[in-house]
Amino acid sequence: MTRFYNGTFYTMQSMETVDELFVNDEGIIVEKPDQLTSTIQSIDMQGQCVYPAFIDCHLHLMGYGQFLSRLHAKGIQSKDALLQLVTKHRQESMIYIEHYKPSLHIVKEDLDAISKEVPIYLRHEDYHGMTLNSKSLEIMNFYAADGILKEEDATRALQSIPKHSIDTLTTFLLKAYRQLNQYGIIGGHSDDLYYFNGYHVTLQAFFNASQQHPFYNHLLVHHKTLNDHVKAPITQTKYVELGAVKMFYDGTTGSKTALMSTPYHDDTFGMRIVDPQVFKDQVRKARAADMPVAIHVIGDQGLLEVAEILREIPVKKGLYDRVIHGSYANKEAIDILKTIDVFLDIQPQFLTTDLPHTLDMFKQEPKMVFPFKTYHDEHILYGYSSDAPVEDPNPLLGIYAAVTRFIGHRYQEHQQMSRYDAIKAYTTHAWILSNERGGYLTPTYPAHFVTFKEDLFNVDIESLKTLPVNQTWMLGKNIYKAP
Repeated sequence: MTRFYNGTFYTMQSMETVDELFVNDEGIIVEKPDQLTSTIQSIDMQGQCVYPAFIDCHLHLMGYGQFLSRLHAKGIQSKDALLQLVTKHRQESMIYIEHYKPSLHIVKEDLDAISKEVPIYLRHEDYHGMTLNSKSLEIMNFYAADGILKEEDATRALQSIPKHSIDTLTTFLLKAYRQLNQYGIIGGHSDDLYYFNGYHVTLQAFFNASQQHPFYNHLLVHHKTLNDHVKAPITQTKYVELGAVKMFYDGTTGSKTALMSTPYHDDTFGMRIVDPQVFKDQVRKARAADMPVAIHVIGDQGLLEVAEILREIPVKKGLYDRVIHGSYANKEAIDILKTIDVFLDIQPQFLTTDLPHTLDMFKQEPKMVFPFKTYHDEHILYGYSSDAPVEDPNPLLGIYAAVTRFIGHRYQEHQQMSRYDAIKAYTTHAWILSNERGGYLTPTYPAHFVTFKEDLFNVDIESLKTLPVNQTWMLGKNIYKAP
């Protein structure tokens, strides 16, 4: 048994704190023993503030590891600088750059001027689009006058890229795990099983990586791989479990494909990725497999239609469907969502990175924009996440965004979250969807926790964004310690 003392331990049962934790040899928190004996190891937490470890409830673990391993354009703000980066690597057999800003307005002709022989892929920062040169389009046997592909066409381009070995995929995951541990994250709900080497090979990489470095992987099953799952179900482990069936209803605001009730400036309203009847068939197929669904939807009109479909084709009792994003909403959608078994995967950082420029895309400002507090007040289940590699997965950035809603000014202040509720959305809520337990520092729960030298509840809000994690613990074992 181990006694952790001289710290402020937030149990996340209200604002309760305790000044010590007792953890058994299996890594489970237990009641304080009647007597302290010499067999109990003691660890001095040196006055640190301790919270349940973080969970990111929607990201792309393998995609994030790939982002950490590849060229990326994050931070590049000019067209010339991006083209210089491409030119620098034109001698390579393939150029693939992540996190490119489509607002730089690079087209096929620009890339062809650098090379028509080497395939060039610029993956858009929202991960729903790609810009390609002629060689890349030739490889995928596709025509696009400007080389810009969106949604399903972009996915097709991604599928045409040569596959990685399973060892490389495993390395991607290990790199992601270790970086996430530095942010106090010990688990993630991830959508990767369609985008790499096929369902079973990609899944095997998760098993391999989690055996080498423990990390909780809750994996969505893309609807295009559902048959693979049904035909050859896998044995889930403590660290690898399968969740809902991932599907898409609309696109993104950046590409003007999020389905809105408010028109964009070009008098369009976004798009449905598939015909609603086809989408319903996808939901029914998941229901036939006794599985919930996890639906990407950003626009308010899309959210309303998704809510109506989930009400019409309900999930099996005891399970929860998931709405991924729900960035824009309306009262009609919320009135339905609060009556069905659904969990929202919310990305608070989208508010600070999408706004205010996204609002300028509409003829009139939508009414309910990132309505965090409304979802909370209506008792709709939710958790916070980053959608990494779209956003930096540091939970403190998400907490800051949810609490301040600062975009040069505090936007729709009535939707601001308390620090307690924002922290709980990263620590406790996601465990609702898991086969495992976590999220509280109380007896019978695993000793998963993250420590800081400052108190997240009291530190200056601007300092919160840059506050470093001091230690990350999992099952009572230290898996990360700041240098």
